[in-house]
Amino acid sequence: MGFFGKLFGGGKDDGEGGTAKEDKQVLKLQAKLMNKYVQTNERKRVMALLSEIGSDAALTALLGRFKYVTDGSIVDEDEKELVYEVIKSKGPAVIPVLRRFIDTEINIYWPLRALTEIGGEEIAVETLLEALDGITDRFDRSMERMTNIVSCFRDYDQPAVLARLIKLAKDDSEEVRFLSVDGLTTFAQHQEAVDAILERLIDDEETGRVKTYIMDTLIENRWNVKKYKKQLSDKLPEAYFVDDTGVIQRRH
Repeated sequence: MGFFGKLFGGGKDDGEGGTAKEDKQVLKLQAKLMNKYVQTNERKRVMALLSEIGSDAALTALLGRFKYVTDGSIVDEDEKELVYEVIKSKGPAVIPVLRRFIDTEINIYWPLRALTEIGGEEIAVETLLEALDGITDRFDRSMERMTNIVSCFRDYDQPAVLARLIKLAKDDSEEVRFLSVDGLTTFAQHQEAVDAILERLIDDEETGRVKTYIMDTLIENRWNVKKYKKQLSDKLPEAYFVDDTGVIQRRH
């Protein structure tokens, strides 16, 4: 008996019929799971049935619970945690399902977390990069997918992530640049990351929002920018200056 079976006391299909019957059952269960107004106990029963079916289609339907938020935050978190745990319990067999979901969907936090737990950071990063490369336009849904992916990069200390963040720090989208700089701050031990961050700070075309975030981060972490002092002297807003030790300070 599976993870949900122990919680709900069964829920297996009777074994009669073929794939068509199972697919039809999955579609019905999926429709109920995706109804945010269904009672949580009923949704959990549906999750149990999908888990017991265990096919790729059933697990894909189960991942659909990550696509929406219910009105009650506690219920929402509880249900998503439950799906996360059962997906993890499926082991490596669920990796292709997770990768397909991340490659096409917007809300990837929980599936990505499960993929990292099951397959490791390299597979997770590879999946994120492939998903990002697959975005071919900058319309609303695509931009939301892109920013979600970029925001996830900061959790992975991988050379491929550093290289992509450096590139994205020059993206046309301010939000992407902002998230890229945020990600690059986790690579502060690498000079190329610091260089990419400071390049945004001295760029006349960069927005005040991005520059303010960079300066606040530099001040908070007391990064030494002495080698850039001359370049920064004319670029910093009047409220900031580089002191003799090479640390950016706020004027009092």
